[in-house]
Amino acid sequence: MFSKKGKKKQNEELDILNSTDTELMEEIDLLDESEDGEKKPKKKLPAWVIFPILGVVVAGAFGISALTGGGTNTDTGTVLEVTEVTRGTVQEVYNSSGTIESENTKTYYSPVTAPIKECNAVVGQTVKAGDLLVSFDTTNLERDNEQAQLTLQSSLKASEATRAQNAKAVEAANAASAQAADQANALADEVNALAEQVDAAYAQYQANLEAAGAQAASVQAQTEELQNTIAQNQEIVNANQSIIDSTDSGYAGRRADLDAALNVPEEERTEEQNKTISDLQPVFEAYDAAVTARNEAQAAIDAANSELQTLSSSTGNVDDAGYTELKAQYDAKYAEWQAAYQTANTPTADAGMTAAESESLEISDNLAELTALTPEELLEKGREGMKADMDGVIASVDSLQTNSATQGVALFSIASMEKVRVRIEISPDDYAKMKTGTAVTITVGDETYEGTLTSVDNIAVKNESGTPVIGAQIHINNPDENLCIGATAKVRMTVAESKDVLVVPTATVNASTDGDFVYVIRNGRVAEQKVELGTSSATEVEIVSGLEEGDQVVSDLSVDIEAGMLAIPQEVSSDQAEN
Repeated sequence: MFSKKGKKKQNEELDILNSTDTELMEEIDLLDESEDGEKKPKKKLPAWVIFPILGVVVAGAFGISALTGGGTNTDTGTVLEVTEVTRGTVQEVYNSSGTIESENTKTYYSPVTAPIKECNAVVGQTVKAGDLLVSFDTTNLERDNEQAQLTLQSSLKASEATRAQNAKAVEAANAASAQAADQANALADEVNALAEQVDAAYAQYQANLEAAGAQAASVQAQTEELQNTIAQNQEIVNANQSIIDSTDSGYAGRRADLDAALNVPEEERTEEQNKTISDLQPVFEAYDAAVTARNEAQAAIDAANSELQTLSSSTGNVDDAGYTELKAQYDAKYAEWQAAYQTANTPTADAGMTAAESESLEISDNLAELTALTPEELLEKGREGMKADMDGVIASVDSLQTNSATQGVALFSIASMEKVRVRIEISPDDYAKMKTGTAVTITVGDETYEGTLTSVDNIAVKNESGTPVIGAQIHINNPDENLCIGATAKVRMTVAESKDVLVVPTATVNASTDGDFVYVIRNGRVAEQKVELGTSSATEVEIVSGLEEGDQVVSDLSVDIEAGMLAIPQEVSSDQAEN
Protein backbone atom coordinates (compact mmCIF):
# COMPACT_ATOMS: atom_id res chain seq x y z
CA MET A 1 0.00 0.00 0.00
CA PHE A 2 1.56 3.32 -1.10
CA SER A 3 1.04 6.68 0.57
CA LYS A 4 -0.53 9.50 -1.44
CA LYS A 5 2.92 10.93 -2.07
CA GLY A 6 4.26 7.46 -2.90
CA LYS A 7 1.59 6.97 -5.56
CA LYS A 8 2.40 10.34 -7.05
CA LYS A 9 6.10 9.43 -7.23
CA GLN A 10 5.29 6.05 -8.75
CA ASN A 11 3.16 7.71 -11.45
CA GLU A 12 6.05 10.05 -12.23
CA GLU A 13 8.37 7.04 -12.65
CA LEU A 14 5.87 5.30 -14.91
CA ASP A 15 5.69 8.49 -17.02
CA ILE A 16 9.47 8.44 -17.23
CA LEU A 17 9.31 4.77 -18.28
CA ASN A 18 6.75 5.54 -20.99
CA SER A 19 8.84 8.47 -22.12
CA THR A 20 11.92 6.26 -22.23
CA ASP A 21 10.02 3.65 -24.26
CA THR A 22 8.85 6.27 -26.72
CA GLU A 23 12.30 7.78 -27.01
CA LEU A 24 13.72 4.32 -27.56
CA MET A 25 11.32 3.65 -30.45
CA GLU A 26 12.05 7.05 -31.90
CA GLU A 27 15.72 6.38 -31.56
CA ILE A 28 15.29 3.12 -33.38
CA ASP A 29 13.32 4.78 -36.17
CA LEU A 30 15.51 7.87 -36.55
CA LEU A 31 17.25 8.44 -39.81
CA ASP A 32 20.99 8.37 -39.67
CA GLU A 33 22.52 11.50 -41.01
CA SER A 34 25.85 11.66 -42.69
CA GLU A 35 28.35 14.32 -41.91
CA ASP A 36 27.22 16.37 -44.92
CA GLY A 37 23.56 16.18 -43.78
CA GLU A 38 22.48 13.58 -46.31
CA LYS A 39 19.67 11.35 -45.00
CA LYS A 40 20.00 7.63 -45.12
CA PRO A 41 17.22 5.05 -45.24
CA LYS A 42 15.70 4.02 -41.84
CA LYS A 43 17.16 1.02 -40.12
CA LYS A 44 14.84 -1.09 -37.97
CA LEU A 45 16.25 -3.26 -35.24
CA PRO A 46 15.08 -6.84 -35.08
CA ALA A 47 12.61 -7.93 -32.35
CA TRP A 48 15.23 -10.07 -30.61
CA VAL A 49 17.16 -6.81 -29.93
CA ILE A 50 14.22 -4.50 -29.06
CA PHE A 51 12.40 -6.65 -26.44
CA PRO A 52 15.45 -7.42 -24.24
CA ILE A 53 16.23 -3.69 -24.16
CA LEU A 54 12.65 -2.84 -23.12
CA GLY A 55 12.75 -5.56 -20.45
CA VAL A 56 15.91 -4.12 -18.94
CA VAL A 57 14.39 -0.60 -18.84
CA VAL A 58 11.13 -1.78 -17.24
CA ALA A 59 12.89 -3.96 -14.66
CA GLY A 60 15.23 -1.10 -13.77
CA ALA A 61 12.37 1.36 -13.30
CA PHE A 62 10.34 -0.95 -11.04
CA GLY A 63 13.45 -1.88 -9.11
CA ILE A 64 14.13 1.77 -8.30
CA SER A 65 10.49 2.24 -7.30
CA ALA A 66 10.63 -0.76 -4.96
CA LEU A 67 13.86 0.45 -3.33
CA THR A 68 12.41 3.93 -2.65
CA GLY A 69 9.20 2.62 -1.03
CA GLY A 70 6.75 3.73 -3.70
CA GLY A 71 8.50 7.01 -4.36
CA THR A 72 8.62 8.30 -0.76
CA ASN A 73 12.10 7.02 0.19
CA THR A 74 15.55 7.77 -1.16
CA ASP A 75 18.99 6.69 -0.13
CA THR A 76 19.13 9.76 2.18
CA GLY A 77 15.71 9.37 3.83
CA THR A 78 11.95 9.69 3.52
CA VAL A 79 10.57 12.70 1.68
CA LEU A 80 8.30 14.51 4.17
CA GLU A 81 6.12 17.52 3.67
CA VAL A 82 7.08 20.42 5.93
CA THR A 83 5.80 23.91 6.55
CA GLU A 84 7.86 26.83 7.82
CA VAL A 85 7.13 28.55 11.11
CA THR A 86 5.86 32.01 10.20
CA ARG A 87 4.51 35.05 11.93
CA GLY A 88 0.85 35.94 11.82
CA THR A 89 -2.31 36.70 13.75
CA VAL A 90 -4.28 33.99 15.56
CA GLN A 91 -7.87 34.52 16.65
CA GLU A 92 -9.80 32.17 18.91
CA VAL A 93 -13.47 32.41 18.01
CA TYR A 94 -16.22 31.28 20.37
CA ASN A 95 -19.46 30.07 18.80
CA SER A 96 -22.63 29.32 20.70
CA SER A 97 -26.38 29.83 20.66
CA GLY A 98 -28.80 31.32 23.13
CA THR A 99 -32.26 32.64 23.69
CA ILE A 100 -33.43 36.16 22.86
CA GLU A 101 -34.77 37.97 25.91
CA SER A 102 -36.05 41.44 26.64
CA GLU A 103 -33.91 43.56 28.92
CA ASN A 104 -36.99 45.43 30.09
CA THR A 105 -39.96 43.27 31.03
CA LYS A 106 -42.66 45.00 33.03
CA THR A 107 -45.33 43.21 35.04
CA TYR A 108 -48.70 44.95 35.33
CA TYR A 109 -50.57 44.59 38.62
CA SER A 110 -54.28 45.13 39.06
CA PRO A 111 -54.97 48.53 40.64
CA VAL A 112 -58.37 47.39 41.95
CA THR A 113 -60.30 44.40 43.22
CA ALA A 114 -63.11 43.95 40.70
CA PRO A 115 -64.56 41.55 38.12
CA ILE A 116 -62.80 41.56 34.73
CA LYS A 117 -65.08 42.76 31.98
CA GLU A 118 -62.73 42.12 29.02
CA CYS A 119 -59.13 40.94 28.59
CA ASN A 120 -57.34 41.76 25.31
CA ALA A 121 -53.89 40.57 26.45
CA VAL A 122 -52.73 37.52 24.46
CA VAL A 123 -49.25 36.01 24.80
CA GLY A 124 -47.09 36.88 21.80
CA GLN A 125 -49.32 39.77 20.70
CA THR A 126 -47.56 43.00 19.71
CA VAL A 127 -48.95 46.04 21.52
CA LYS A 128 -48.40 49.78 21.40
CA ALA A 129 -48.28 52.23 24.28
CA GLY A 130 -51.86 53.27 25.13
CA ASP A 131 -53.54 50.03 24.01
CA LEU A 132 -56.37 49.00 26.40
CA LEU A 133 -55.61 45.46 27.53
CA VAL A 134 -57.93 44.89 30.53
CA SER A 135 -61.26 46.58 31.40
CA PHE A 136 -63.11 46.15 34.71
CA ASP A 137 -66.72 45.89 35.84
CA THR A 138 -66.93 48.86 38.24
CA THR A 139 -70.32 48.03 39.76
CA ASN A 140 -69.02 46.97 43.15
CA LEU A 141 -65.97 49.27 43.37
CA GLU A 142 -67.81 51.92 45.45
CA ARG A 143 -68.79 49.31 48.03
CA ASP A 144 -65.67 47.08 47.92
CA ASN A 145 -63.05 49.86 48.03
CA GLU A 146 -64.24 52.20 50.80
CA GLN A 147 -61.09 51.88 52.85
CA ALA A 148 -58.60 54.69 52.80
CA GLN A 149 -55.05 54.40 54.02
CA LEU A 150 -54.04 57.20 56.38
CA THR A 151 -50.50 55.90 56.70
CA LEU A 152 -49.40 56.76 53.15
CA GLN A 153 -47.83 60.09 54.00
CA SER A 154 -46.00 58.61 56.97
CA SER A 155 -44.74 55.70 54.90
CA LEU A 156 -43.54 57.94 52.07
CA LYS A 157 -41.87 60.36 54.48
CA ALA A 158 -40.09 57.49 56.20
CA SER A 159 -38.87 56.20 52.84
CA GLU A 160 -37.77 59.69 51.84
CA ALA A 161 -35.83 60.08 55.10
CA THR A 162 -34.19 56.68 54.61
CA ARG A 163 -33.15 57.55 51.06
CA ALA A 164 -31.83 60.95 52.15
CA GLN A 165 -29.81 59.38 54.94
CA ASN A 166 -28.50 56.76 52.53
CA ALA A 167 -27.51 59.43 50.01
CA LYS A 168 -25.63 61.39 52.68
CA ALA A 169 -23.80 58.28 53.85
CA VAL A 170 -22.80 57.39 50.29
CA GLU A 171 -21.74 60.95 49.57
CA ALA A 172 -19.67 61.14 52.76
CA ALA A 173 -18.00 57.81 52.07
CA ASN A 174 -17.19 58.79 48.49
CA ALA A 175 -15.88 62.18 49.60
CA ALA A 176 -13.68 60.62 52.28
CA SER A 177 -12.33 58.06 49.82
CA ALA A 178 -11.68 60.72 47.18
CA GLN A 179 -10.01 63.02 49.71
CA ALA A 180 -7.75 60.22 50.98
CA ALA A 181 -6.83 59.28 47.41
CA ASP A 182 -6.10 62.92 46.50
CA GLN A 183 -3.97 63.33 49.61
CA ALA A 184 -2.03 60.16 48.83
CA ASN A 185 -1.49 61.25 45.22
CA ALA A 186 -0.35 64.72 46.29
CA LEU A 187 2.07 63.22 48.82
CA ALA A 188 3.34 60.80 46.16
CA ASP A 189 4.19 63.76 43.93
CA GLU A 190 6.05 65.41 46.81
CA VAL A 191 7.90 62.18 47.63
CA ASN A 192 8.96 61.79 43.97
CA ALA A 193 10.10 65.41 43.82
CA LEU A 194 12.12 65.01 47.03
CA ALA A 195 13.60 61.75 45.71
CA GLU A 196 14.91 63.59 42.67
CA GLN A 197 16.36 66.31 44.89
CA VAL A 198 17.94 63.69 47.20
CA ASP A 199 19.47 61.90 44.21
CA ALA A 200 20.82 65.16 42.83
CA ALA A 201 22.18 66.25 46.22
CA TYR A 202 23.74 62.86 46.81
CA ALA A 203 25.39 62.94 43.40
CA GLN A 204 26.79 66.40 44.15
CA TYR A 205 27.87 65.24 47.57
CA GLN A 206 29.77 62.35 46.01
CA ALA A 207 31.43 64.74 43.60
CA ASN A 208 32.47 66.99 46.50
CA LEU A 209 33.87 64.02 48.40
CA GLU A 210 35.85 62.81 45.37
CA ALA A 211 37.27 66.32 45.00
CA ALA A 212 38.44 66.25 48.63
CA GLY A 213 41.06 63.61 47.80
CA ALA A 214 42.10 60.29 49.27
CA GLN A 215 40.74 61.12 52.71
CA ALA A 216 37.33 61.71 51.18
CA ALA A 217 37.25 58.13 49.85
CA SER A 218 37.62 56.79 53.37
CA VAL A 219 35.07 59.23 54.71
CA GLN A 220 32.70 58.28 51.92
CA ALA A 221 32.82 54.61 52.92
CA GLN A 222 32.16 55.52 56.53
CA THR A 223 29.40 57.87 55.45
CA GLU A 224 27.68 55.18 53.38
CA GLU A 225 27.94 52.76 56.30
CA LEU A 226 26.41 55.34 58.63
CA GLN A 227 23.69 56.07 56.10
CA ASN A 228 22.89 52.37 55.87
CA THR A 229 22.81 52.26 59.67
CA ILE A 230 20.40 55.20 59.66
CA ALA A 231 18.20 53.56 57.01
CA GLN A 232 18.15 50.20 58.81
CA ASN A 233 17.33 51.76 62.13
CA GLN A 234 14.69 53.97 60.51
CA GLU A 235 12.96 50.78 59.32
CA ILE A 236 13.10 49.51 62.92
CA VAL A 237 11.63 52.81 64.15
CA ASN A 238 8.83 52.64 61.56
CA ALA A 239 8.01 48.99 62.28
CA ASN A 240 7.90 49.47 66.06
CA GLN A 241 6.03 52.75 65.73
CA SER A 242 3.36 50.80 63.82
CA ILE A 243 3.07 48.39 66.79
CA ILE A 244 2.89 51.31 69.20
CA ASP A 245 0.23 53.11 67.15
CA SER A 246 -1.90 49.98 66.77
CA THR A 247 -1.68 49.32 70.53
CA ASP A 248 -2.56 52.92 71.35
CA SER A 249 -5.59 52.80 69.08
CA GLY A 250 -6.75 49.29 69.96
CA TYR A 251 -6.08 49.25 73.69
CA ALA A 252 -6.52 52.89 74.68
CA GLY A 253 -7.15 53.15 78.37
CA ARG A 254 -6.46 49.49 79.06
CA ARG A 255 -3.00 50.08 80.63
CA ALA A 256 -4.71 51.33 83.76
CA ASP A 257 -6.83 48.17 83.85
CA LEU A 258 -3.69 46.06 83.63
CA ASP A 259 -1.82 48.05 86.31
CA ALA A 260 -4.82 47.88 88.63
CA ALA A 261 -5.00 44.10 88.23
CA LEU A 262 -1.25 43.67 88.77
CA ASN A 263 -1.38 45.77 91.97
CA VAL A 264 -3.75 43.24 93.52
CA PRO A 265 -1.92 40.40 95.29
CA GLU A 266 -2.05 37.27 93.22
CA GLU A 267 -3.96 35.27 95.82
CA GLU A 268 -6.61 38.01 96.04
CA ARG A 269 -7.19 38.50 92.31
CA THR A 270 -10.58 37.78 90.84
CA GLU A 271 -11.09 35.64 87.76
CA GLU A 272 -11.78 38.78 85.75
CA GLN A 273 -8.53 40.39 86.96
CA ASN A 274 -6.56 37.27 86.03
CA LYS A 275 -8.17 37.32 82.57
CA THR A 276 -7.29 41.02 82.22
CA ILE A 277 -3.66 40.19 83.03
CA SER A 278 -3.54 37.23 80.63
CA ASP A 279 -5.13 39.27 77.83
CA LEU A 280 -3.32 42.57 78.27
CA GLN A 281 0.09 41.74 79.75
CA PRO A 282 1.46 40.22 76.47
CA VAL A 283 0.09 43.18 74.53
CA PHE A 284 1.74 45.81 76.71
CA GLU A 285 4.92 43.78 77.06
CA ALA A 286 5.12 43.83 73.25
CA TYR A 287 4.24 47.52 73.39
CA ASP A 288 7.02 48.25 75.91
CA ALA A 289 9.45 46.16 73.86
CA ALA A 290 8.46 48.14 70.74
CA VAL A 291 9.01 51.44 72.59
CA THR A 292 12.42 50.26 73.78
CA ALA A 293 13.38 49.03 70.30
CA ARG A 294 12.16 52.25 68.72
CA ASN A 295 14.07 54.41 71.21
CA GLU A 296 17.22 52.33 70.79
CA ALA A 297 16.95 52.56 67.00
CA GLN A 298 16.33 56.32 67.22
CA ALA A 299 19.33 56.68 69.49
CA ALA A 300 21.38 54.77 66.92
CA ILE A 301 20.10 57.12 64.20
CA ASP A 302 21.01 60.17 66.30
CA ALA A 303 24.45 58.75 66.98
CA ALA A 304 24.99 57.99 63.29
CA ASN A 305 23.89 61.50 62.33
CA SER A 306 26.30 62.90 64.92
CA GLU A 307 29.11 60.81 63.43
CA LEU A 308 28.15 62.05 59.98
CA GLN A 309 28.54 65.62 61.18
CA THR A 310 31.92 64.77 62.74
CA LEU A 311 33.06 63.11 59.50
CA SER A 312 31.90 66.12 57.55
CA SER A 313 34.01 68.35 59.81
CA SER A 314 37.04 66.06 59.53
CA THR A 315 37.08 66.35 55.75
CA GLY A 316 37.34 70.06 55.83
CA ASN A 317 33.61 70.55 56.01
CA VAL A 318 32.92 69.00 52.61
CA ASP A 319 29.64 70.44 51.35
CA ASP A 320 27.02 67.69 51.32
CA ALA A 321 24.87 69.78 48.93
CA GLY A 322 22.00 69.58 51.40
CA TYR A 323 21.82 65.80 51.08
CA THR A 324 21.44 65.07 54.80
CA GLU A 325 18.63 67.55 55.26
CA LEU A 326 16.88 66.48 52.06
CA LYS A 327 17.19 62.81 53.00
CA ALA A 328 15.54 63.52 56.36
CA GLN A 329 12.75 65.43 54.62
CA TYR A 330 12.33 62.58 52.15
CA ASP A 331 12.10 59.95 54.93
CA ALA A 332 9.50 61.99 56.79
CA LYS A 333 7.46 62.67 53.67
CA TYR A 334 7.67 59.01 52.61
CA ALA A 335 6.34 57.91 55.99
CA GLU A 336 3.54 60.45 55.65
CA TRP A 337 2.68 59.17 52.16
CA GLN A 338 2.77 55.55 53.34
CA ALA A 339 0.23 56.29 56.07
CA ALA A 340 -2.03 58.17 53.62
CA TYR A 341 -1.78 55.37 51.07
CA GLN A 342 -2.80 52.76 53.64
CA THR A 343 -5.75 54.93 54.66
CA ALA A 344 -6.85 55.42 51.05
CA ASN A 345 -6.67 51.70 50.33
CA THR A 346 -8.32 50.47 53.51
CA PRO A 347 -11.74 49.02 52.61
CA THR A 348 -14.64 50.78 54.25
CA ALA A 349 -17.98 49.32 55.16
CA ASP A 350 -20.67 49.79 52.54
CA ALA A 351 -22.43 53.02 53.38
CA GLY A 352 -25.31 52.72 50.97
CA MET A 353 -28.32 50.46 50.85
CA THR A 354 -28.08 47.12 49.13
CA ALA A 355 -30.05 46.48 45.94
CA ALA A 356 -32.44 44.27 47.92
CA GLU A 357 -33.01 47.01 50.50
CA SER A 358 -33.64 49.59 47.79
CA GLU A 359 -36.06 47.25 45.99
CA SER A 360 -37.85 46.50 49.26
CA LEU A 361 -38.25 50.22 49.90
CA GLU A 362 -39.66 50.68 46.38
CA ILE A 363 -42.18 47.88 46.91
CA SER A 364 -43.22 49.36 50.25
CA ASP A 365 -43.85 52.73 48.58
CA ASN A 366 -45.90 51.10 45.81
CA LEU A 367 -47.99 49.14 48.29
CA ALA A 368 -48.52 52.23 50.41
CA GLU A 369 -49.68 54.19 47.38
CA LEU A 370 -52.07 51.42 46.33
CA THR A 371 -53.59 51.00 49.78
CA ALA A 372 -53.96 54.76 50.25
CA LEU A 373 -56.02 55.38 47.12
CA THR A 374 -59.38 56.90 47.95
CA PRO A 375 -62.57 55.19 46.82
CA GLU A 376 -62.96 57.82 44.10
CA GLU A 377 -59.42 57.15 42.86
CA LEU A 378 -60.01 53.40 42.87
CA LEU A 379 -63.21 53.91 40.93
CA GLU A 380 -61.33 56.08 38.44
CA LYS A 381 -58.65 53.40 38.11
CA GLY A 382 -61.33 50.80 37.45
CA ARG A 383 -62.94 52.93 34.78
CA GLU A 384 -59.60 53.57 33.08
CA GLY A 385 -58.77 49.87 32.92
CA MET A 386 -55.19 48.72 32.32
CA LYS A 387 -53.28 50.08 29.34
CA ALA A 388 -49.85 49.36 27.94
CA ASP A 389 -47.42 52.19 28.71
CA MET A 390 -44.74 51.02 26.28
CA ASP A 391 -44.38 49.27 22.94
CA GLY A 392 -43.60 45.58 23.16
CA VAL A 393 -44.88 42.03 23.15
CA ILE A 394 -47.20 40.37 25.67
CA ALA A 395 -44.82 38.04 27.53
CA SER A 396 -47.27 36.42 29.93
CA VAL A 397 -50.91 36.48 30.98
CA ASP A 398 -51.67 35.24 34.48
CA SER A 399 -54.61 32.98 35.23
CA LEU A 400 -57.94 34.70 34.55
CA GLN A 401 -60.29 31.73 34.91
CA THR A 402 -62.19 33.41 37.75
CA ASN A 403 -62.76 36.54 35.62
CA SER A 404 -61.89 38.54 38.70
CA ALA A 405 -58.87 40.66 39.56
CA THR A 406 -57.42 41.29 42.98
CA GLN A 407 -55.69 44.55 43.82
CA GLY A 408 -51.91 44.18 43.68
CA VAL A 409 -52.01 40.81 41.86
CA ALA A 410 -50.15 40.48 38.53
CA LEU A 411 -52.36 40.17 35.44
CA PHE A 412 -49.94 40.30 32.50
CA SER A 413 -46.43 41.40 31.53
CA ILE A 414 -45.00 43.21 28.49
CA ALA A 415 -41.51 42.65 27.12
CA SER A 416 -39.97 45.71 25.47
CA MET A 417 -38.45 45.20 22.02
CA GLU A 418 -36.31 48.34 22.21
CA LYS A 419 -33.73 46.77 24.51
CA VAL A 420 -33.14 43.07 23.92
CA ARG A 421 -30.37 40.63 24.65
CA VAL A 422 -29.28 37.06 24.03
CA ARG A 423 -28.74 34.85 27.05
CA ILE A 424 -26.25 32.06 26.53
CA GLU A 425 -24.83 29.30 28.71
CA ILE A 426 -21.06 28.81 28.73
CA SER A 427 -18.90 26.05 30.09
CA PRO A 428 -16.90 26.83 33.26
CA ASP A 429 -13.80 26.00 31.17
CA ASP A 430 -14.53 29.06 28.99
CA TYR A 431 -15.29 31.43 31.89
CA ALA A 432 -11.84 33.08 31.91
CA LYS A 433 -12.13 33.88 28.19
CA MET A 434 -15.33 35.90 28.60
CA LYS A 435 -14.50 39.60 28.90
CA THR A 436 -17.34 42.11 29.19
CA GLY A 437 -17.27 44.64 26.36
CA THR A 438 -16.31 42.05 23.74
CA ALA A 439 -17.99 42.64 20.37
CA VAL A 440 -20.34 39.84 19.27
CA THR A 441 -21.91 38.93 15.92
CA ILE A 442 -25.47 37.65 16.35
CA THR A 443 -27.35 35.70 13.71
CA VAL A 444 -31.10 35.13 13.81
CA GLY A 445 -32.34 33.37 10.72
CA ASP A 446 -31.10 35.37 7.74
CA GLU A 447 -30.57 38.53 9.80
CA THR A 448 -27.29 39.58 11.37
CA TYR A 449 -26.95 41.95 14.33
CA GLU A 450 -24.17 43.55 16.30
CA GLY A 451 -23.91 42.86 20.02
CA THR A 452 -21.79 43.39 23.13
CA LEU A 453 -21.06 40.95 25.96
CA THR A 454 -22.40 42.92 28.93
CA SER A 455 -22.28 40.51 31.86
CA VAL A 456 -21.18 37.04 32.93
CA ASP A 457 -22.61 35.32 36.00
CA ASN A 458 -20.21 34.47 38.82
CA ILE A 459 -21.76 31.11 39.61
CA ALA A 460 -22.13 27.86 37.73
CA VAL A 461 -25.48 26.06 37.98
CA LYS A 462 -26.58 22.74 36.57
CA ASN A 463 -28.81 22.82 33.50
CA GLU A 464 -31.61 20.36 32.71
CA SER A 465 -29.10 17.68 31.73
CA GLY A 466 -27.14 18.13 34.97
CA THR A 467 -24.16 19.87 33.33
CA PRO A 468 -22.70 22.89 35.17
CA VAL A 469 -23.05 26.04 33.07
CA ILE A 470 -22.54 29.77 33.60
CA GLY A 471 -25.04 32.31 32.31
CA ALA A 472 -23.95 35.30 30.21
CA GLN A 473 -25.86 38.17 28.57
CA ILE A 474 -25.18 39.76 25.18
CA HIS A 475 -26.84 43.12 24.45
CA ILE A 476 -28.12 43.50 20.87
CA ASN A 477 -26.97 46.93 19.69
CA ASN A 478 -29.26 47.26 16.66
CA PRO A 479 -32.55 45.43 17.32
CA ASP A 480 -35.41 45.61 14.83
CA GLU A 481 -38.91 44.25 14.29
CA ASN A 482 -37.55 40.94 12.93
CA LEU A 483 -36.44 39.80 16.38
CA CYS A 484 -38.61 37.36 18.31
CA ILE A 485 -38.50 37.02 22.09
CA GLY A 486 -37.75 33.41 23.03
CA ALA A 487 -36.25 32.57 19.62
CA THR A 488 -32.82 31.01 19.27
CA ALA A 489 -29.90 33.17 18.15
CA LYS A 490 -26.41 32.15 17.12
CA VAL A 491 -23.50 34.14 18.54
CA ARG A 492 -19.91 34.45 17.43
CA MET A 493 -17.19 36.36 19.28
CA THR A 494 -13.43 36.62 19.21
CA VAL A 495 -12.35 35.73 22.75
CA ALA A 496 -8.58 35.80 22.23
CA GLU A 497 -6.23 37.32 19.66
CA SER A 498 -2.45 37.26 19.32
CA LYS A 499 -0.82 39.47 16.69
CA ASP A 500 2.59 39.13 15.08
CA VAL A 501 3.32 35.80 16.78
CA LEU A 502 4.86 32.53 15.61
CA VAL A 503 2.19 30.23 14.17
CA VAL A 504 2.00 26.70 12.79
CA PRO A 505 -0.93 24.68 11.45
CA THR A 506 -2.91 23.10 14.28
CA ALA A 507 -2.66 19.67 12.62
CA THR A 508 1.14 19.64 13.06
CA VAL A 509 0.94 19.71 16.86
CA ASN A 510 1.01 16.41 18.76
CA ALA A 511 0.28 15.70 22.42
CA SER A 512 1.86 13.28 24.87
CA THR A 513 1.99 12.77 28.63
CA ASP A 514 5.05 15.06 28.66
CA GLY A 515 3.23 17.89 26.89
CA ASP A 516 2.76 19.22 23.36
CA PHE A 517 5.39 18.70 20.66
CA VAL A 518 5.98 18.91 16.91
CA TYR A 519 8.26 17.01 14.56
CA VAL A 520 11.05 19.05 12.97
CA ILE A 521 13.78 18.08 10.50
CA ARG A 522 17.30 18.94 11.62
CA ASN A 523 20.49 17.76 9.96
CA GLY A 524 18.51 15.34 7.80
CA ARG A 525 16.74 13.61 10.68
CA VAL A 526 13.36 13.91 12.35
CA ALA A 527 13.38 15.22 15.92
CA GLU A 528 10.68 15.84 18.53
CA GLN A 529 10.51 19.44 19.68
CA LYS A 530 8.52 20.37 22.78
CA VAL A 531 6.47 23.55 22.37
CA GLU A 532 4.42 25.86 24.55
CA LEU A 533 1.12 26.80 22.93
CA GLY A 534 -0.80 30.07 23.11
CA THR A 535 -3.90 31.26 21.33
CA SER A 536 -5.35 28.74 18.91
CA SER A 537 -7.90 28.84 16.11
CA ALA A 538 -9.47 26.01 14.13
CA THR A 539 -6.52 25.96 11.73
CA GLU A 540 -3.55 27.65 13.42
CA VAL A 541 -1.97 27.80 16.86
CA GLU A 542 0.43 30.29 18.46
CA ILE A 543 3.87 28.97 19.46
CA VAL A 544 4.97 30.74 22.65
CA SER A 545 8.28 28.91 22.95
CA GLY A 546 10.16 25.98 21.43
CA LEU A 547 10.40 27.12 17.80
CA GLU A 548 11.88 29.98 15.85
CA GLU A 549 10.69 31.67 12.69
CA GLY A 550 11.75 29.67 9.64
CA ASP A 551 11.96 26.30 11.44
CA GLN A 552 10.66 23.41 9.30
CA VAL A 553 7.81 21.56 10.99
CA VAL A 554 6.67 18.20 9.58
CA SER A 555 3.10 18.50 8.24
CA ASP A 556 2.95 15.15 6.43
CA LEU A 557 0.04 13.15 7.87
CA SER A 558 0.31 10.23 5.43
CA VAL A 559 3.54 8.77 6.82
CA ASP A 560 4.33 7.05 10.11
CA ILE A 561 6.87 9.43 11.63
CA GLU A 562 9.45 8.41 14.21
CA ALA A 563 12.08 10.53 15.90
CA GLY A 564 15.54 9.85 14.47
CA MET A 565 14.42 8.70 11.01
CA LEU A 566 16.22 10.04 7.96
CA ALA A 567 14.13 12.61 6.14
CA ILE A 568 14.17 15.00 3.20
CA PRO A 569 12.00 18.12 3.68
CA GLN A 570 9.58 19.07 0.94
CA GLU A 571 8.13 22.48 1.75
CA VAL A 572 4.41 23.11 1.23
CA SER A 573 2.34 26.21 1.83
CA SER A 574 0.36 26.71 5.05
CA ASP A 575 -2.88 26.17 3.16
CA GLN A 576 -1.63 22.86 1.78
CA ALA A 577 -0.46 21.82 5.25
CA GLU A 578 -3.90 22.53 6.71
CA ASN A 579 -5.53 20.42 3.97
